[in-house]
Amino acid sequence: MNRDRYTLRGRVVKNQNQYEAGIRVELHDKDRQYDDLIGISRTDTQGYFEISFTEEDFRQDPGETEPTPDVYFKLFQDSEFLGETAVQPNFSLEPFSKADPNKPDDKNAGEVPGPYAVQREGVQREGEQTSYQVELLRLIEPDDQQPERPPAQPPKDPPGQLQIVDVLPSLDQIHRTGRMASVSSSSNAGGGDLQGIVESALGNILGHTQRTDDPKTLVNTLTQTFTARQVDGRTVYDWNPQTASVRASDLGGGITGAQASLYHRAKTAIQDGIRLLNALTPLKPSADRENMEATRAIIRTEMQELLAELGARGGPRILRVDNLFQLLLGKDVDSGNQRLGGQLKKLAEYLGLVRGQINTVEEEQNYSNFLTLKDYLQSLRRSWVDYKHTQQSSAGAYIGTQLVRLSQALAVVAESVQEVYRIMELFFLGPEERLSVYIDFTRAQASESRGEPTYGSPRYAFPLPDGTGYPLEETAKLRDSMTVEGLLNWVWRFASEEGPLLAKSGGKLGIRVIFETSDRLMVLTQAATYAPIPNAAFRREGVIRALRDLAYQLYQVRQLAEQVTLPSGDTPDDRD
Repeated sequence: MNRDRYTLRGRVVKNQNQYEAGIRVELHDKDRQYDDLIGISRTDTQGYFEISFTEEDFRQDPGETEPTPDVYFKLFQDSEFLGETAVQPNFSLEPFSKADPNKPDDKNAGEVPGPYAVQREGVQREGEQTSYQVELLRLIEPDDQQPERPPAQPPKDPPGQLQIVDVLPSLDQIHRTGRMASVSSSSNAGGGDLQGIVESALGNILGHTQRTDDPKTLVNTLTQTFTARQVDGRTVYDWNPQTASVRASDLGGGITGAQASLYHRAKTAIQDGIRLLNALTPLKPSADRENMEATRAIIRTEMQELLAELGARGGPRILRVDNLFQLLLGKDVDSGNQRLGGQLKKLAEYLGLVRGQINTVEEEQNYSNFLTLKDYLQSLRRSWVDYKHTQQSSAGAYIGTQLVRLSQALAVVAESVQEVYRIMELFFLGPEERLSVYIDFTRAQASESRGEPTYGSPRYAFPLPDGTGYPLEETAKLRDSMTVEGLLNWVWRFASEEGPLLAKSGGKLGIRVIFETSDRLMVLTQAATYAPIPNAAFRREGVIRALRDLAYQLYQVRQLAEQVTLPSGDTPDDRD
């Protein structure tokens, strides 16, 4: 029987206006001998908690007949005790509710008990400002508990419109589904389970996510992944794990153009600079050895990280390189200010590297080594500034660098298609059904009633991932319908086979074709999510979101391809 069950809702407030998730809230009843634990709850991200209890929960001792409990709260953060509130005697079990401006007719709204300050045991440490309080929002008595009702039937679709419904599968359904049936390349038709295991192991060692059939790319990857050295007259190969940012591209791209020039200069400068750094000695006898060696280790590490970042395939991360230079040299070096800063300045202070400390030729040579190291890094930073300016030139991106990025973006698209298949399988939209569900792209249109953006203009049919809208009059060009399986198979083959082949064999002209195809597939995939498809499984929120994510990833491929300028100087035109 649950008729005597009460529900108490409240909130834990930290420092008057902050909230924490995961705070354990315990509601106790103060008794003469042993206090009763009435209920336990945990706060959510907004600090709310809810505790349900019955009258028997505060009448646990034999013969106890108290009509109301004497309550207090205890708060815990994991195993740490945060404190407890003062005891509130004869806590009324009459229903109450804190006034809600959105519910002016709430009959129970009015005065609520509290708030209750949480007191800690002992004296707080000096400077500790953390404080908690418990606010009560609502007490629901048994008569007000809502009876269980059968789930409401989804509303019927209005004429000409389809609702997007979101019903998640159960764990049992997910486990029964297992691996999804997905498309596969015809070139892999002869492969089996053992072949998949071998290719997966090679991929983990070589840093590839896709199969590589190009011997030149494979040799380059092996050269980067394994380093040969002689040990006792025999050759030993050390494995250097390749991260995604430095692995060889399946499309054959690499470090070319201005990045190659900058990297080779940085390699010589940093290798010589580390040698000079290790040879520096203090000029003052009172040098702090521990701080000196710690700073030397920091500079050495950041210089090695700088070289690795400048040599990253796909191009260095600008924010990362700027941060490394700032750590080494400090700020304002770009503007022509040659004042030393950063870790290099700290090292000079610890070593006493100033001209006033020089007494011998050896000490002056030591000081000259430090000046050479500083000039190496400052000159390299000026070259880095010039490199950033070349990236913004009208000549377009370097094709070698862009091929690496395209390879990564196409791999993401191919992986996302597999993810869409998996989600469709979870909602029981299987391979045969995908072959029978047709998409009429000409009817794709966003609806304000479904909360979809229409830009307030009837000229746009539906929004695109780039933030623009697809013109309504252009939808007539999408007149040929297609099955769901046909669209996904096209996207997968483009990302896994057609796109890489075009980039490898066609150069900039092939990348122009990649731009046009990815643009077309982006529009079709996005349009599919706004088309009125009379299939309940396809209209699940998870399927729609997965397809829109796929459209956005195709848009990223389009952007990368657009950055490569054609040899004639032409640039890809805007959509007609």
